[in-house]
Amino acid sequence: MFDNDRLQEFFLVIGDKVALVNKKLWYALGITLVLLIPVYFLAKLAFFKSFSKYEPPEVSHSEVTRQPLQILEKKILTLSNNAYSGYVKIKNINLDLGVASQTYSAEFKTFGGTTLTKIQGMTFILPSSEKLLVFSRFSADQTPDEIVLTFGQSSFQRKPEVEFDYRLERVSVQNLASGLEVSAGIRNLTPFKIKTINLPVAVFNNQNQIVAVNSTNINDVGSGETRTFQYLPWPAGVFGAQRAEIYPEINIFDPSIFSTEPGVSPFDNQ
Repeated sequence: MFDNDRLQEFFLVIGDKVALVNKKLWYALGITLVLLIPVYFLAKLAFFKSFSKYEPPEVSHSEVTRQPLQILEKKILTLSNNAYSGYVKIKNINLDLGVASQTYSAEFKTFGGTTLTKIQGMTFILPSSEKLLVFSRFSADQTPDEIVLTFGQSSFQRKPEVEFDYRLERVSVQNLASGLEVSAGIRNLTPFKIKTINLPVAVFNNQNQIVAVNSTNINDVGSGETRTFQYLPWPAGVFGAQRAEIYPEINIFDPSIFSTEPGVSPFDNQ
């Protein structure tokens, strides 16, 4: 319990002390407290005004610029009996973007503008790659002088998270008088069966110039399987043919390109 006598004594002492304070000081203290009120509100107003003018920095969401396909090289090769072949080397510089279905039209013309043969087709273009588009054999009444290649619309899409792992084996070039023959084997190093492997080939002379081209494909290559293949022989030997470079490729944009068993795709669970 509180001691009333002691409380009374305490308040009397406080009262005596306060009475000793100069009245001018009390007036000064009161005026100071009154002035602090508008100062507080003015400072608060200035603070909010300063933040109301704040603008956050702009965040740039720049889209990846899609670069068009480039034509690096094109050439017509003479075979025999008014037969010709040719190729166009295409480059895609987009790092993660490719085209699953690229339509094209190739016209074989004379310098006078006469179209001797027109070939329309469809292919796929892998990201960050060079593609050898091969026209294995066609006939023409005149010697074509140039290839005019026109692309359809290129619908780019992002590369899926898959890889084509393989090993070429026993590449053989036999340049016989009866015809140039090229054969090889390819081993599927992926854990999946591959539906189709495209196998364009370029044959070079000792000056590193392409003197012949061809293309074939193989289907349903099992995991770990080594499949041998041979290109349709050229109708005659090709002068200067020394070595062959084969460029295996698969359409990684095709969701059914890999399978673990008939009718099942590894993409089903993704």
